[in-house]
Amino acid sequence: MTNMIDIKVKNQFSEILDAKAVLRSASDSNNVFSRIEHIVVEGEVILPSIELLFESQNSSSIYKVIEA
Repeated sequence: MTNMIDIKVKNQFSEILDAKAVLRSASDSNNVFSRIEHIVVEGEVILPSIELLFESQNSSSIYKVIEA
């Protein structure tokens, strides 16, 4: 089962945006950041690209989750 939570993300221009994160079911880790399956920013579903960074396919933005 997955959960959707409200998060804050920061892009490479230091702009902070509200977003959503879809979390995988609780496993061995209670760490929210390690459970993020994908994020939703301004209606775009963004999969993780490299360690805790999410690169948009529709724009040149790269997002980092800063608050969950």
